[in-house]
Amino acid sequence: MITIEEARTEHVQPIVKLWKALMDIHKEMDAEFFKDTDFWVEEYETTISETIELAFSDRKVFVALENEVVVGYATIYIERFAMVLYNSDPLFVIGDMMIEEQFRKQGIGELFIAEAKKMAKEFSVKKLMLHVFAKNQIAYQYFKQHGFEDMMCQMMMQVE
Repeated sequence: MITIEEARTEHVQPIVKLWKALMDIHKEMDAEFFKDTDFWVEEYETTISETIELAFSDRKVFVALENEVVVGYATIYIERFAMVLYNSDPLFVIGDMMIEEQFRKQGIGELFIAEAKKMAKEFSVKKLMLHVFAKNQIAYQYFKQHGFEDMMCQMMMQVE
């Protein structure tokens, strides 16, 4: 049975492993854009460790566990000035979400989204936001099916 809980220190390495797998998926879609992700592994590990150790109430890392083994994770945090030029209401952000391939389509993503909604309600925040790589159509469609809507579109052009 899959359970969702706040990450503990012993979960850091499996989380980092999942993050690297997520970056590898993105590299397959756009090797040039994601070329430096290997450089940031140590920084990501530090960020995850600090978030867990400092136990912020508005910034959490959740893990999905199957028999105490990490099979997925999500980072969720408040962004107080994300769209300040347009609207100063705070947002809760799902920063990363990655689930081991063999555990996908079992409702784990929905459980992570439920945790994000719960945190948002605790802080009286009315919106969830996330960024999804446009070329990752599986993730894009997943989030659309779960109520997320396109908000802003970031575009890029190669200059030759």
